[in-house]
Amino acid sequence: MDIKDFNELRSEFEELQKRNFDLECTDGSCSTDEDNREDYPDYLIAMYKEVMPPQKAGIYFSRWDLKAMAAEMDEHFALDIRERMFKTYMQWVATPDDMQLVMDQFKKNIDMKCDLYREYSEKYPSSKEIFDKKIKKADNTKKYLDKVFVEFFT
Repeated sequence: MDIKDFNELRSEFEELQKRNFDLECTDGSCSTDEDNREDYPDYLIAMYKEVMPPQKAGIYFSRWDLKAMAAEMDEHFALDIRERMFKTYMQWVATPDDMQLVMDQFKKNIDMKCDLYREYSEKYPSSKEIFDKKIKKADNTKKYLDKVFVEFFT
């Protein structure tokens, strides 16, 4: 079989696959990536996207921060990728009280880091503008956490 025949065979096969897929999925019964996604509430995905990136939150939650926050609530897990650790940290949330404990841990961590930013601003006045922006983002992050709690747990 030469390359031309092979390419024709491939294109026929791809066309057949496409036709069969279209016929099978006309009733919407085909699975999508969303169907295969783990059971992970949308608010946690949104929360991860708003709270974990330092450019949005104003602070950085390290893997060690997540581990320490969980340890304060007698939850323990191994160090891993931040996203998996966040997911593991959030898995045990079952009630509004649990979520309030988690939110309090995030806010406590934010406050500790903002206190450091204020201290740095005093020691190094030329950096005040930079740290003030980070503190403002961190305050907005705390408001966002409150908003998530009200929307999903009250």
